[in-house]
Amino acid sequence: MERSILTAMWLIGLVCFFGLIPRERRRKGFLAFLMFQAFIWLCDMPAFQYNLLSAPVREFPKASDLAITINYFFYPVLFSIFYVYRHKKTGLWFRFTYFFLWVSFITLHDNILEIYTDLLEYGKLTWYGMWIYIGFLFYMSQVCCDWFFKDKSLFQAERRGIQ
Repeated sequence: MERSILTAMWLIGLVCFFGLIPRERRRKGFLAFLMFQAFIWLCDMPAFQYNLLSAPVREFPKASDLAITINYFFYPVLFSIFYVYRHKKTGLWFRFTYFFLWVSFITLHDNILEIYTDLLEYGKLTWYGMWIYIGFLFYMSQVCCDWFFKDKSLFQAERRGIQ
């Protein structure tokens, strides 16, 4: 069952990334994907090392204790979709609600995986600790992506004379 879930995550992730992110925003989505991967890698290494989380069923059991598909593919794809569709110019309440709903949805998904499968196990971490953890990852990734895309003129090839 766990291998089927991992395969479904790959298929759903690929379909969602290429189906939900418009072609003209894929560069922004791909950067968001890589930024989230960088932060989750830095945070997951200690989390798995100190038994906050564990992954009994994983893709490369002899090479790594980390949950590769969940943390390095599926959640970064979800963050990419979140980042591409968020609106910077809306009110603070809407932005907070949008952030809260995404983080809550991913935490719920993570909690369901923890309860019903052997893909994840919370060691010393609780569901609300996981919500804070995912919220931190989303916030830090969002801040770095915003910083990267701050000067839009750098990314306009026509304005620089590059064809």
